[in-house]
Amino acid sequence: MGQMGGTRSTSATPRREPQVEPNAILSKSFVLAGADLYRLICQSCHGTDGKGAPPEINSLIGPVQGASAAMIQQRMKDRGTEISHEMAKEMAAEAEKSLLDRLQSGGKAMPPFKHLRRDEIAALLAYLDQLAGVPASHHSGELVAESAARVGEHLVKGTCHVCHDATGPGGGHMAMMRGVIPSLASLPREQSLSSVIQQVQYGSSRMMMMHGQRMFAFSYVTDQEIAAAYFYLEAYSPRP
Repeated sequence: MGQMGGTRSTSATPRREPQVEPNAILSKSFVLAGADLYRLICQSCHGTDGKGAPPEINSLIGPVQGASAAMIQQRMKDRGTEISHEMAKEMAAEAEKSLLDRLQSGGKAMPPFKHLRRDEIAALLAYLDQLAGVPASHHSGELVAESAARVGEHLVKGTCHVCHDATGPGGGHMAMMRGVIPSLASLPREQSLSSVIQQVQYGSSRMMMMHGQRMFAFSYVTDQEIAAAYFYLEAYSPRP
């Protein structure tokens, strides 16, 4: 459901039949940590380490470290300039506001994530602090309870939407062989759940890349999370 930040599938990778019970997924309650939110929302572009792929995809590490008063003070000290803790806090607050604005509004190539709740943002920022080595993070790292639909929404808006348009052509496998990336709205309408899980987990086959781009494998996404995204698209089909 995307082409950036996944892992390349190979013909030698053994495939398995997805183990998903639709009714069980729809009634399932997920508990996500900040690391899970990062994996569903950010990892497809920024990678497991948050460093992205400059210059196309910026690193998250610098901006996150820039929102830490302790790290600002240390950086200024290393440069031979001492600043007060209060000044460092003001600078960090401005940097965090900029970081939150980017998360909410998006950027040149980054989609906006206006759907995120405060508790989800707090958990995500706590994990970003951990990823960036920020000492004594003031963000809550608490677990977040989510419905299946919410997990599906995170995956669709954070990973799938990077490459798939919300609406537009579908066409199934033949269209994909011609290089047409199916729209999100078309997936539950034209492809089975097991087919979508296989494609996300293992990427597209060699045949699928004859006339177009190849979809990478996103092996770090679970069957249950992919199913949640599938049912989310089925229930809340994108509209033009």
